[in-house]
Amino acid sequence: MGNWGNSANRSLQSCIRNSLALLLLPLPLGILAYNLDGNRWPNGEATFNVNIPGTAPSGVSWNTAFEDALAQWTDQTEFTFLLNNSTLDPCAGFSNSDDLDGFPDGEGDGLNGVAFGDDVCGNEFGSSVLAITLTIALPGNLGFALIDQTDIVFNNAFNWDVYTGPRRPEVDFRRVALHELGHVVGLDHEDGVSAIMAPSIGDIDVLQPDDIAGANALYGGPGDCEILDLSINSVIENSLSEGDCSVLELYGGGEDTSFVDTYRLNLEADTKLSIMMESSALDSVLLVTDDKLTGIDFDDDSAGKCDALIKGNFPAGEYLILANTYVEPFKCPGNTGSYKMSISDNALPILSKASSVSGATAKSIFHGGATADGGLTYKSSFSSSDVINVTASIQPDAAHVGKPATFYLVALLSTGQKFARTSGGKFVKINKLSSIPAHSQTSSLATEESFSFLKNLQGDALGVSNISASFFVGYSLDSAPGEVYFNGKPITVTIQ
Repeated sequence: MGNWGNSANRSLQSCIRNSLALLLLPLPLGILAYNLDGNRWPNGEATFNVNIPGTAPSGVSWNTAFEDALAQWTDQTEFTFLLNNSTLDPCAGFSNSDDLDGFPDGEGDGLNGVAFGDDVCGNEFGSSVLAITLTIALPGNLGFALIDQTDIVFNNAFNWDVYTGPRRPEVDFRRVALHELGHVVGLDHEDGVSAIMAPSIGDIDVLQPDDIAGANALYGGPGDCEILDLSINSVIENSLSEGDCSVLELYGGGEDTSFVDTYRLNLEADTKLSIMMESSALDSVLLVTDDKLTGIDFDDDSAGKCDALIKGNFPAGEYLILANTYVEPFKCPGNTGSYKMSISDNALPILSKASSVSGATAKSIFHGGATADGGLTYKSSFSSSDVINVTASIQPDAAHVGKPATFYLVALLSTGQKFARTSGGKFVKINKLSSIPAHSQTSSLATEESFSFLKNLQGDALGVSNISASFFVGYSLDSAPGEVYFNGKPITVTIQ
């Protein structure tokens, strides 16, 4: 029997062919045993340029047969093929190579094309090979490569036709196209069950359940990993540890065994968000994807620290937020341990949930930060020449909104001195935290209250350096003046 031919893969980073490990993943759907080749398209879709001249002996044009194959994958799986009816040489950007694996030289043209050929861009097809799919993939962050370009070349040495049913002496072009497009999607050969991705051509002429399951494992969204719901202006305290889901399990393939917690966020309107993952134990990695795990944003190094921060405008829709780490930590402490993740629609970073003097609980959220660039970035360490602004805001517990309240602003210096900001805007020295003068009052607590600790402070102008300060903002309801709710994590500022 004729062989379909292998999918040749190359990483542009190394400019040599990569032999990617195969992963056999049994699904709870029976005897499905598809093989994933380690590659996937970043957006779950690919545009093919299709304009193959000529018609099969059966009267079906090669274009129609290839488009039918594209449609099967699009209609029956989570992957989408888009069609461009234009002529494109699949060997554009490639040339003959001495590579023993037969991958041509060159970097292609960044487009996906298909054609018949006497050879594979100057390289021989090899014995009994019906077609070759060339794949160029770029290194990814999650243990698999991201496909950048694919091209298919059908071997002119065979007699081709288009038909259905059992094999005939002529080779059915459409079933070979179906198989090669499976390589394009990211599937490898499967010889354990009935599949169009079998290593050799046979009587199968349509996609099988195993083929469909394989594509859906790549592009159908999360596997069996637990997904926790997340809301805006919340703080999550969790940990990554042995027994947690791995990236490999979440994505249904690849080689990344690092741990990951997955959160779902639904936005009803376009929203500007700030998402931060903080940990003293983890080499933190934070990712935002859509509900199919298509990557949207990534960060592993916020302001030179081991924390991760993603900020931006997010359209309405459903998102998955992945709290992740590295298999082998390379910059920060480890790959297991606790972390805090916060998500906010406030321009200021989230500080913490409410702490209280007596230990009472409240669903208040505190934001705050120090900046020297007008709020583009917030940090804790500054030079004496920086012009610093320190601001904070409170989103009170919904049960407190509308009630009379009193606000307090406190600064604790590294020298041990304590100060409170009064209603007149001055800082006064205090001896005990139990006797803090009020900053201001309101007859009706709003859903958000904003405050300024410092405006345009420059250490050089005041002769201040090598000092640190911690800033706290708090409030109490007039009905319970002894119970003060405040940010347990302070805004810290160090002037060096």
